[in-house]
Amino acid sequence: MEPRDLERSPSRRAKTELERARDIRFEPVAAVVAGAFLGWGAIFLKATLTEAIGGDPGYILMVAAVIAAAWVGGLVAGMTAVIVTFVLDALIFFDLQGGMTEVDRVEIWRQILYGVIAVGLVVLVRSRRVSRDRLAEALDEAATLSEAVEARDARLELMLSASETGFWEWDMETGELSWSEAIFRQHGMDPTGRPPAFDDYLERIHPDDRQRFRDGIEAAVDGTIPFSLEFRNVWPDGSVHWTHGAARVFRDAEGTAVRMLGTGQDITERRRVEEQRDQLLADERAAAEFREAFIDVISHELRTPITTILGISQILTRPNRVEDPAARAALLQDVRSETERLHRLVEDLLVLSRVERGRLDIEAEPLELRRVLERIVASETVELPTIDLQLVMPPDLPIVAGEASYVEQIVRNLLGNAAKYTPPGTVVRVEARTIGEEVAITVLDEGPGIPEGSIDRLFELFYRDPTSARTVAGSGIGLFVCASLAAAMGGRIWARRRPTGGSEFGFTMRSLRSDEDQVRTSTTGQLSGMH
Repeated sequence: MEPRDLERSPSRRAKTELERARDIRFEPVAAVVAGAFLGWGAIFLKATLTEAIGGDPGYILMVAAVIAAAWVGGLVAGMTAVIVTFVLDALIFFDLQGGMTEVDRVEIWRQILYGVIAVGLVVLVRSRRVSRDRLAEALDEAATLSEAVEARDARLELMLSASETGFWEWDMETGELSWSEAIFRQHGMDPTGRPPAFDDYLERIHPDDRQRFRDGIEAAVDGTIPFSLEFRNVWPDGSVHWTHGAARVFRDAEGTAVRMLGTGQDITERRRVEEQRDQLLADERAAAEFREAFIDVISHELRTPITTILGISQILTRPNRVEDPAARAALLQDVRSETERLHRLVEDLLVLSRVERGRLDIEAEPLELRRVLERIVASETVELPTIDLQLVMPPDLPIVAGEASYVEQIVRNLLGNAAKYTPPGTVVRVEARTIGEEVAITVLDEGPGIPEGSIDRLFELFYRDPTSARTVAGSGIGLFVCASLAAAMGGRIWARRRPTGGSEFGFTMRSLRSDEDQVRTSTTGQLSGMH
């Protein structure tokens, strides 16, 4: 608290009043001495004034002495002062040796009246003292309670400040909101300003959380469940922050909700840490699944060609086992085919490992796509004798941006799939055409077509269509690798059934013709500007 706040605190005011209420207090003996001294002093001053003015000043000084004695010394001191003044006044100022006259009788009655009044004054003052004593005790208790409350509030304020928690109140009848400084800060607003109305505040809540916030408020007002909600609010600068709100509803005598009092805590950092943790856990689970599937692929897909190559090599290296040149050539062709299959699988696995580590970055270079496709089709015509390969592309095919080895890997994978999933002799056509600022390369076959249930999942890692997985060997990584390579070169990939039957697989590459046209236009403009 600030010093000014301490001066205005209830405990400080109570202690000030308590100090004012406390009087001088005497023990009984001291009270008797004080009363006797004040009574004697009053008689002494009366005698002095009588000599000085030549007359009787009356009972004024004596009454004053009694009141003073009762005020400072209580009932004992007051009664002592009454007795002392009564006796000394009678002894000093009364002379009854010559007989009692009418004047003396009046003085006696005045003396008696003084005694009665003095005793009454002592009783009144004593009552006043008792009331003040009770007030002092009440103030003392109030000061103690106030100090305890202030200490508790100070601890609460410290705890709330450390946790970035603030208070808010909503008057449901007027719609007015009251915010602490922390609540203003949690909404990116100036604490010296005024909080918005409730309806305006709803507009500051993130649109995706707004209805959930309304539902939580309504449930709390209806008494269904307490209000406790984590939601996002949008700051004036457009940034999004998380808040945890908790509140209690207060009702009037009829049970109608009239106001809501609650707290708000900024949990943006906590939510960020939780999201990072969840992402790390998800990444770890995905990595574990990837490693398990990767091991399965290696153990199965790599073992098959290696076993074949090893078996044929053993046959060929044994003397006099294969003397027929045609048989030997067939075995060598099998070795070559399995080696090629093993080579492509290793290439796919290398790309897959780079994708898993997030390091598949391709520096695209100008690529003459016509020559690349002609070389791929010529090579695959020999490697895939079961299909009838055809290449269709316009003579003015533009230069594209990409990596030749990755384009070759995509096309070979797509052609290999066409050979595996179509009957022998199927016509498979490779087409290239310009579409806007892109060049699309498609592989079209006349086979049975892609099953409808697998179209949306073909490019998922390790996915294989259930209907063909039992009859056709495969690893389930080739199409995933194709999609990753196409995306890394800035293109897109797709698969769909052809209306006339068969399947269509395609991907796009960025054409450099538009870049050349821009350079040519810019150069022409510069030259024309020089003339």
